[in-house]
Amino acid sequence: MNKIYVLLFIVLNIYSINAQSILQPEEAVAFALEKSFDIIIAKNDAEVQNIYNNKATAGMLPKINITTGDVFNLNNINQRFASGEEIKNNWIPVNNFNAALNLNWTIFDGLKMFATKDRLNALASLGELQLKNQIQNTIANVLKAYFDIVQQKQNIKALYESLKISEERISLSDKKFNVGYADKTPLLQAKVDFNNQKINILKQETNLQQQKITLNNLIGRDNSIDFDVINDIDINKNFVLQNILDTFSINNLDLQMLNKDIEIAKYQHKEIKSQRLPLINLNTGYNYAQNNSKAGFQIFNRTYGPTIGVNATIPIFTGGVVKKQLEASSVNIATKQISFEQTKHNLNAQIIAAYNNFNYALSVLELNEKNIADAKENLDITLEKYRLNQANSVEIRQAQSSYEDALFNVIEARYTSKIAEIDLKKISNTLVDENKK
Repeated sequence: MNKIYVLLFIVLNIYSINAQSILQPEEAVAFALEKSFDIIIAKNDAEVQNIYNNKATAGMLPKINITTGDVFNLNNINQRFASGEEIKNNWIPVNNFNAALNLNWTIFDGLKMFATKDRLNALASLGELQLKNQIQNTIANVLKAYFDIVQQKQNIKALYESLKISEERISLSDKKFNVGYADKTPLLQAKVDFNNQKINILKQETNLQQQKITLNNLIGRDNSIDFDVINDIDINKNFVLQNILDTFSINNLDLQMLNKDIEIAKYQHKEIKSQRLPLINLNTGYNYAQNNSKAGFQIFNRTYGPTIGVNATIPIFTGGVVKKQLEASSVNIATKQISFEQTKHNLNAQIIAAYNNFNYALSVLELNEKNIADAKENLDITLEKYRLNQANSVEIRQAQSSYEDALFNVIEARYTSKIAEIDLKKISNTLVDENKK
């Protein structure tokens, strides 16, 4: 009966998996690149920087305004002239109308506008780098979540294999008990192990579903969508430590962003320095004004015509404010340069550590893969000896436990190797390039 239950359990699980569509890792990344909320936000932030990056924002273009006004008054007039004439009127309507077209253009501001435009260019480039960095982080997180699901799937497969072994132990122990070769203890222990493994399978399958929800959330899909993943984890072993160390200072996105941040700080320094130079504005326009009054010395007056002028503001003394701003700006630049060197130093250590972890995981994987064959052979021999009454239940349980450990150790080592591989690619900035397609 137990054998039928196990077979039905496995068949139903296989049918369930086959009924699901297989999501490839490349497809998961493609979904994330299109739907990830973090990437969409980063794209919008980059777009904002591109919108601001123009000559108008930098102050290079003139400003043109039209101004107009019409004022109506009721005045009381009391005027006395040298000729002796005297005018007295109450509630005299007076209308003043004016209109003007004005152009104001800063033609020199101590070169601030050019430094501002350079800073806006750098900010736009920084926005693109931040977008690329977010894409790379998302790809890394998606791949790690994806291969975590593959690991969970492999764990379930290993548990099913162990379940079959426990079922065989139950069958053998039951026969021994029925013919009087053994007491009931081995049979009961085999049943306990069998039930515990079923519980572990249920736990593992629940965990698998939770990890699928996590991945769906990462890639911006409906969290209720079910899917299957590939069966194996392939590992790229073609890493040369010195090649990564020689190129990471140029390729690493964190360093590129810090370098761009230093560049922005230097342009801000130039903008502050421009306050020490003259500011020259060109003003031109066309003015029109008309005054109408029903009484008084002047009952009609109209003026109109073009205007042009240049004014200059020459800073003589600013109370030392600009000097202090420049000093603070210099310190800020120096701090950013130190931060760059610190990050570069830390990344160097991270690369070496990640590479060592990668090689360690590969070595552990290789040893465990060899260990599986030995553990399986030992289990088969012990099972056969148990059938022949040449081994006891403790020995067969130990052999089964050793084989289970070997299976799970290989699965964990392969997953650990894959995570180390992803980290190395992220540091060396190859994840984005690999997934452009």
